Amino acid sequence: MRKPFSLFPILVLTAFPVCAEFTIPYPENSNKKETPVLGTTPDIKAKPQSSSKEKEKKGEIRLSSRNTPMESEKEAPKEKLKKFFTRPANKGTYADRPKFYRGLYVNNSLVSDKSRKNEWESLLKDASDYGVNVLVIDLQPKTPSPEEISRIKELGFYPVGRLVNFDGGLKTKYPSPERLNSILGYVRRACLSGFPEVQLDYIRYADVTDIDLSLKEKYNNINEIVNRIRGEANQCEKLPYLGADIFGRIPFNKDDQIGQKVENFAQLVDVIYPMLYPSHFYGQPGRIANPYQTVYDGLKNTRKRSLSTTKVVGWIQGFGMSLGPSGKSLKDYIKAQIEASVDSDSDGFVVWNIVGKYGDTFRAIEESIQSGKLKIED
Repeated sequence: MRKPFSLFPILVLTAFPVCAEFTIPYPENSNKKETPVLGTTPDIKAKPQSSSKEKEKKGEIRLSSRNTPMESEKEAPKEKLKKFFTRPANKGTYADRPKFYRGLYVNNSLVSDKSRKNEWESLLKDASDYGVNVLVIDLQPKTPSPEEISRIKELGFYPVGRLVNFDGGLKTKYPSPERLNSILGYVRRACLSGFPEVQLDYIRYADVTDIDLSLKEKYNNINEIVNRIRGEANQCEKLPYLGADIFGRIPFNKDDQIGQKVENFAQLVDVIYPMLYPSHFYGQPGRIANPYQTVYDGLKNTRKRSLSTTKVVGWIQGFGMSLGPSGKSLKDYIKAQIEASVDSDSDGFVVWNIVGKYGDTFRAIEESIQSGKLKIED
């Protein structure tokens, strides 16, 4: 761990979405059960968890989840799901996405702050040298220019625009018109800059709120918001793909109070990004200690509950929180997650490090390539 007065742990703990309490296993496979789809979820009231408080970005985070025996072996029943959205036939589209995402998160300031230009150029060079092909870049507060996105593409990267919808989660029944207009405005800016994909983060309700909404209402409201965003994206000259970040616990849950459900998102977006940081499975020491199995199970479960056409790309942990129980160095912790991403037949990984320090990540990627586990095919 860093020195007591270092800001690094605070930045790590306060800068990303996390897994929280309220774990409900999704049903075991049964021909007698039907897979829930949009609008069919029972009208169950979502009750706030008094023992779990979420204060993201500001303050303390104390979130946990209960362990569910054999949860990694349970699978939602397979029923044919259909895409809930349509793409205009007369619109242009972007070229194919990478077959397998080997991605890094890039903080907005690294791209937009001119004083960090050397740092940004160094990251681009290192990322290229080590086989990274995807960069997830914040759209807010300053969306990168068309010239910069064009340059990033020419360097061989697939840029994904990360759009924070409701910081800390939606705390009212519906978003304000001002907030929704802001979200749609950033979708337009992403299109104008040439992003081929927009990733929706914090597209959920807050983990603990006072609003009295059933799960069905929460699901429907989130679905409507995503459809509004899809409608805006459909106005773009070239249609961007849409992705959505989901809590790491969601692949293991049947239903969840934050209004996220794998089956719903599979019908609404092109890419699902489960945030599977092992250190964030509080109350499940086995998952914290075994980064490989945690990422493997989460990606497998997401794949089982999605459409065959839905890409599944995991957010993995590139920071040094709670490494002790695993007995691994940060490099080996990341390497285990990368190999789980490959073995689970997912569509890739994106490494999260809020301060953009990827030395251990690059070494983990290099070793995975040298061992033959990670292929560089695009």
